Amino acid sequence: MALCLAASAHADTTTLTVANASKGSSSTPVTMLFPVTRSGDLAYEAVLNYHTLDGTALAGTDYSAASGTITVPAGAGSAMIPVTLSPQTGSGANRTFQLQLDSATGIGPAFSAATQQTFATGSNPSSVTAADLNGDGKPDLIVANVNDNTVSVLLNTSAPGAATSSFATQQTFATGSSPYSVTAADLNGDGKPDLIVANRDSNTVSVLLNTTAPGAATPSFATQQTFATGIGPVSVTAADVNGDGKPDLIVANRLSNTVSVLLNTTAPGAATSSFAAQQAFATGTYPTSVTAADVNGDGKPDLIVANRDSNTVSVLLDTTAPGAATPSFVTQQTFATGLSPFSVTAADVNGDGKPDLIVANYDDNTASVLLNTTAPGATTPSFATQQTFATGRGPFSVTAADVNGDGKPDLIVANYGDNTASVLLNTTAPGAATPSFATQQTFATGSGPFSVTAADVNGDGQPDLIVANVISNIVSVLLNSTAPGAATPSFAAQQTFSTGSGPYSVTAADVNGDGKPDLIVADYFSSNVSVLLNTTAPGAATPSFAAQQTFSTGSGPYSVTAADVNGDGKPDLIVANRLSNTVSVMLNTTAPGAAMPSFAAQQTFVTGTNPESVTAADINGDGKPDLIVANYFSSNVSVLLNTTAPGAATPSFAAQQTFATGFGPSSVTAADVNGDGKPDLIVANYSGNAVSVLLNTTAPGAATPSFAAQQAFVTGTAPTSVTAADVNGDGKPDLIVANANDNTLSVLLNTTAPGAATPSFAAQQAFVTGTAPTSVTAADVNGDGKPDLIVANANDNTVSVFLNTTSPGATTPSFAAQQTFATGAAPASVTAADVNGDGKSDLIVASLSDNTVSVLLNTQYQAVFAGSPATGTIVHDYIFANGFE
Repeated sequence: MALCLAASAHADTTTLTVANASKGSSSTPVTMLFPVTRSGDLAYEAVLNYHTLDGTALAGTDYSAASGTITVPAGAGSAMIPVTLSPQTGSGANRTFQLQLDSATGIGPAFSAATQQTFATGSNPSSVTAADLNGDGKPDLIVANVNDNTVSVLLNTSAPGAATSSFATQQTFATGSSPYSVTAADLNGDGKPDLIVANRDSNTVSVLLNTTAPGAATPSFATQQTFATGIGPVSVTAADVNGDGKPDLIVANRLSNTVSVLLNTTAPGAATSSFAAQQAFATGTYPTSVTAADVNGDGKPDLIVANRDSNTVSVLLDTTAPGAATPSFVTQQTFATGLSPFSVTAADVNGDGKPDLIVANYDDNTASVLLNTTAPGATTPSFATQQTFATGRGPFSVTAADVNGDGKPDLIVANYGDNTASVLLNTTAPGAATPSFATQQTFATGSGPFSVTAADVNGDGQPDLIVANVISNIVSVLLNSTAPGAATPSFAAQQTFSTGSGPYSVTAADVNGDGKPDLIVADYFSSNVSVLLNTTAPGAATPSFAAQQTFSTGSGPYSVTAADVNGDGKPDLIVANRLSNTVSVMLNTTAPGAAMPSFAAQQTFVTGTNPESVTAADINGDGKPDLIVANYFSSNVSVLLNTTAPGAATPSFAAQQTFATGFGPSSVTAADVNGDGKPDLIVANYSGNAVSVLLNTTAPGAATPSFAAQQAFVTGTAPTSVTAADVNGDGKPDLIVANANDNTLSVLLNTTAPGAATPSFAAQQAFVTGTAPTSVTAADVNGDGKPDLIVANANDNTVSVFLNTTSPGATTPSFAAQQTFATGAAPASVTAADVNGDGKSDLIVASLSDNTVSVLLNTQYQAVFAGSPATGTIVHDYIFANGFE
């Protein structure tokens, strides 16, 4: 029987048919070919995973057992799956075996890059990273120059969407001796990324606080402060080790075989940084690279170290108590890599919600991928045996980014020995136990590529490649020219799950730390919040959730969000109670990996009258999420500053401060409108037909919030929901408003100057939706790097998807005509999250009238297979046995 496999993307179907095969036996090994034919949509690759099964023919006797993958390239109409038959002579009964397909996946477009552009650095640039230093929405370049004891900063001057990148001439700043590695993080909570440099020969780490004015054409930094490390620090990263909301420093010391952790004790907004003395933890021999990722899903960053001379990678699980003054880690567990692992990074390769390890092996010209098999909350990490993939010569640095927009992290490697960068596209099936990558593509760099990173240099929504070339003293930028994603969205039919009565608001967060987004629903009429734990298998074609667990709120819960209130690494629940004029905070007490969620009893805090919307953002830069509530009948917004101690069992907030809005505020969100590093408030005023913007003027660490008077901008009629996203790729958050009474979406492009004291927006552009749009969110549905718009239409029981077709930097937004998908009755709220771990944004909708939440899985580039295995028949015939066919 033939086997049919169907894969869909661009809302079209491709069909791959694997037929039966037969082959005569021979006195020498011969190959049986199972033909694969393809019809329908050929615009993207399809990858088949297969293995053989014994029948009357036995592996090892009649044929060689086979397993692996084949790729049917975009545009190709056929392929073959080969199986080798063993030498046999004489005649006899025919024997059969089967070819079983295990999985299939669709792959996005092939990667392409423009020829590199090069920019001068200091002497022997050994490390490069990217961060927006001057708040203009563009990633700037930061390079550590090992031979002249400086760090170079090149401000990004590339025009949005430009085909050629441009950067200002480097500005250099003094570091310690032989700066070998650089990273960027906001150490003092002022909203600006500071520089952190590992100084190999002075056994220190330098910290340069960012003093660059918003939008400035010249960067500025405070004079370095240095802090002692181990011997030979060659790699540095930053992560919040003790959950106090501040990034701590982590340094790999290659000559002392340790990793140093320096806890951040810098006061919010301070002009001088401070760190506790290093604590050292043993690694393998000659550690050359360190990164941090939550390996066991407990909400804490674990340490991952590449050990060059022991050919291993070390994993140290974080056991630091929340808010502790001293870090603690479990003794390292080591895992074998290739020869001379020089660089390590972490990314979720197979879409199971766990960070996998990726290592560049300098001496055997490979990249190792170790899939994470650690159980949620486990005290010992585990990883599958490495799989290796060929790179260029002398791979020295590796990073991961989705370069072709198919939702999977691809590998990018700097090859020191042949002056190239390799890109290996990820072809791993969702949830697969074995990773797979396409053969590398190589692109020319400068001489001695030593470090590689990825960032969207020209604002077109695609990650570009940035390489530090240690011998030629330049940094190379290779703009990503890969074809964009699908032109039409595609979603599976909704699956519905029961909630409480009157589900009015829905959000998604990983409640139990298993790497999957769980659903949280505010049930208006039953005065509770429902939590549905995600039990969907990785890559599954149908979502599944455990039955709801309900937790009491105030009266009439109307809006729900999630944020880590007490810094323990778990998302807590925050609910606006419309009828009791309060906001409830329920601290998450769920054990990692638990099958049942648990929350502490709600603590309530007074708001204005009829609070209809709540969000969370760090208003005063102290590293804690504060609460912002839109009060419908009092026509204001409440801000409650978070005063909860790290790890506390009871939340605390300062009394609300209120700020005037328009009439009838029904929705609030927060975004940095003017690029000063502070979250500003954006409010949809239902009765005033306008959206208000209140710029944040709160001093760092202040005990009282302050905002400039609202500025109002015209929307459609009865704006019920507002969100913010960078629609035109200029680095500024634009406003998107759902207007319930005129069935439109308003998009207002942000024209605010960096650091301006008054916001400005272009006049709204309106786009027709379904009937009574009540909720809007933004997510990249088709993997082209642009935020698409998703709207819940209350009166026609649909959700609309508008694909973003706006040109980078355009002054007018554009969207494809809406595509609608059926939901439950009276959809009141919509959000987007990757439910099944395939790297794509799925839709989640709360339906008010039938007390359900709908999940619509994103089927772009979706591949599935069906039918029976194909049969291979070995023909035993005397003539064939003598080699004649």
